[in-house]
Amino acid sequence: MDGRVLRDATSHRIDWLTGEYLEKIASTNWETLFRDPEGGRYWERTYPRSEMHGGGPAKLTCISSQLAETIFGPI
Repeated sequence: MDGRVLRDATSHRIDWLTGEYLEKIASTNWETLFRDPEGGRYWERTYPRSEMHGGGPAKLTCISSQLAETIFGPI
């Protein structure tokens, strides 16, 4: 494995959701806000492993609309 990070099923699922299903609403340098087109829930993609190259693997978290506005401004 020579020091490389291997992608798992969760990583592939996050890529599919953010690339094919969720609607991109806003972004900053390291966070991106998405909305579920069916349920209207907000999802934040972050890269919380700052010690790793590129912030490490993506993390997708369901957040409230209030938190989304705090982070990204009016939505």
